[in-house]
Amino acid sequence: MKLRIPIIAALIVVLLTACGGSGGGGGGLAAPEPPPPVADVPNLYALAPGNMPVGVAVPAGGASNSVLTSMPRQTIVDDHFSQITAENIMKPSFLHPGANSYFFDDADALIDYAVSQGKTVHGHVLIWHQQLPAWMQNFSGNATEWTNMMENHVDTIVRHFAVRNPGVVVSWDVVNEAFTDSDANMDGMTELRDTIWLQGIGPDYIADAFRTAKAADFDADLYYNDYNLAGIPEKLAAVLDMVDQFANDPNPVPIDGIGFQMHVSLDWPPIGDIASALAAAAATGLKVRISELDVTVNTDSAGNPGPLTQLTAAVAAQQQQRYHDIVSAYLDAVPAAQRGGIAVWGIADVDSWRRNNNPDEWPLLFDDQFQPKPALQGFADGLTGN
Repeated sequence: MKLRIPIIAALIVVLLTACGGSGGGGGGLAAPEPPPPVADVPNLYALAPGNMPVGVAVPAGGASNSVLTSMPRQTIVDDHFSQITAENIMKPSFLHPGANSYFFDDADALIDYAVSQGKTVHGHVLIWHQQLPAWMQNFSGNATEWTNMMENHVDTIVRHFAVRNPGVVVSWDVVNEAFTDSDANMDGMTELRDTIWLQGIGPDYIADAFRTAKAADFDADLYYNDYNLAGIPEKLAAVLDMVDQFANDPNPVPIDGIGFQMHVSLDWPPIGDIASALAAAAATGLKVRISELDVTVNTDSAGNPGPLTQLTAAVAAQQQQRYHDIVSAYLDAVPAAQRGGIAVWGIADVDSWRRNNNPDEWPLLFDDQFQPKPALQGFADGLTGN
């Protein structure tokens, strides 16, 4: 619907403009902030070198914004991404709601959609300390009983997808966020997070989860996934130490890659730190994956909302450059054979989890109307080296 300005009001605007303002200081009317330009990228994943996966986290199941019931979201996913990750419905609380019951219907529907579009799936997540079913949080038993419970959980889920749709769920986040952000004992590395898994089984739960997942699907790539790996050196050091221990175990632990969540802002972590962290992970010989990329533009380091009420052209340009620099750093730091891919965490700004903290945030590649933002162009230019 077009708004019609009354003729009188229109004449006043013309007269004020012609007179150089409304009197006083002689300044003109302030020009409105132009909207950010849109990107011109018809197919993002086609630009990825060597068919590297370019992924996106998608809502599904009973979510009101499910990709399976939203044509605008489907159009974006179909056109721009070669791989999908379930944002929620493949987490433990969804797949394993009862001690002796599993629920695969929603996840299977998402897998079927991926198959229909020729896309692969990254499984997220098998072992985490959040989004657990109540029975699992309240589980009681000795270490052996805890281990058996965890192994059954991992084996049943991984085997289901491997058997039902071979070669579609090509990778898994086996263990997610097992380390804290703090180096309490000052040894240069962070400590294991105090979770039900650590309490029930002990530190060997991580290795056991990987061994169980590999036995259930030998062909899937298995990742350890965490946040702040590029921003807290001690945390990355702890993960790399774990990887080294896995490799030197008499029974080597079958880990295939390290996932960097990469929930970052316009200036943190510095791009040099990101590049160094990715290179250090790649030096292990494992695959490296940016698993959950988004770039906030209106939230400070303490998580407080900033002053913006709309995404300005200037800030959108900064975000465009930030996406470009991160993608470029990844391609420079990670050899082609070790690239597990890059996935953004959400289809459009309206879907982003970052809005839970700040409704005036615009961290993704597409806006609330599902239109491409300059950030999409930045990602594309990073892929092509422009």
